[in-house]
Amino acid sequence: MTDNLAYLTERLPAYSGYAEETDRHESDMRVRAFVGEKVSEALERLADRLSTELADAGQHLLEECMFTDQAFIRRIEHADLDIVAQAALVAADQRLVEVAGDADSVTPEEFGALLARIERQFALRYEPLPATI
Repeated sequence: MTDNLAYLTERLPAYSGYAEETDRHESDMRVRAFVGEKVSEALERLADRLSTELADAGQHLLEECMFTDQAFIRRIEHADLDIVAQAALVAADQRLVEVAGDADSVTPEEFGALLARIERQFALRYEPLPATI
């Protein structure tokens, strides 16, 4: 987990993982902000070369990044996350940040697939979480 955490703290100011309940929401917000920034930059760079459908899909993902995923937060907020779950969440965040980083060089033809990969990585963050709190 330390390698994943180091990777993320180098890229996301104030990211601290999921060990402490007080840090969980902030860490999620930092990841979402990073992904949103990357998607926003790609949308701007590719604006005149994207179909309306792809531009709308990118805008939709950007809007999702701007707001907390309440279902995710409810599941992590007061959950008893053991070290394995914490490590899995941090690893999932690293994969999400890495995938979002691909937005720096994505082409218009690759943009839709990138959005799908980002959405998939967001969904994978649920896997290590308890089903209920």
